[in-house]
Amino acid sequence: MARRNLSARPGAATLAFLLLLLFGGAGAATAAEGVSVDVGCVYASNQGSSMDPALGNIRGKLQSMFNYTSYKMLDRQRRSLAVGQAGDYAFPDRYTMRVTPLSAEGKKVRLNVQVTEGPKNLLTTTVGLSRGGMVLVGGPPHQAGVLIFLISAE
Repeated sequence: MARRNLSARPGAATLAFLLLLLFGGAGAATAAEGVSVDVGCVYASNQGSSMDPALGNIRGKLQSMFNYTSYKMLDRQRRSLAVGQAGDYAFPDRYTMRVTPLSAEGKKVRLNVQVTEGPKNLLTTTVGLSRGGMVLVGGPPHQAGVLIFLISAE
């Protein structure tokens, strides 16, 4: 998958998304038991050169995928969702994410993900990952940088 340089702040109407599947360890739960969905929101900018300690385990991935010098975790929310049950996550600048687990076999997770800004739909996609894996979605502008969403499921 080609990388895009997102260091320039996109306009309000322009939104660049970059998806990366990071495969982690698999849990013992089955899809029929539901999914624990964890969504984080990171503010990335070129103001300063700090890395939030809460991002230590994915520091290398963030720095290799995105061209910013500063990363700060703004929020992290976890929801236990049944297959077909939507979970809503609210973030700065009227950005919201709706995540709905879909049926999957074995140790895989499939999630329908919708990102909106107020009433405007910005992204609707389905992602598949191993339980414990993570997807990074980046690009929505925020202040002098962008927001990067971290989505993981177990």
